[in-house]
Amino acid sequence: MKTASVRDLRNEFGRISKWLEAGESVQVMKRGRPFAELIPTTSSKSKALLDATPSSDSLPLDLDDPADSEWDASE
Repeated sequence: MKTASVRDLRNEFGRISKWLEAGESVQVMKRGRPFAELIPTTSSKSKALLDATPSSDSLPLDLDDPADSEWDASE
């Protein structure tokens, strides 16, 4: 587990967020004592929206194809 101070969080969050993205937990220290713990989510890599929820139904293969029907947007 890595450690970071409250000041580090404020000034160097980019570096600390990379630790979290790599799956590392971070203990936050305040005045030399443990204050909080940052734990990465179970899936630190972002998923595509359609992959986010497991489903037994499969998507149609022509999902990206243009629709054949004509419609009037003014109605």
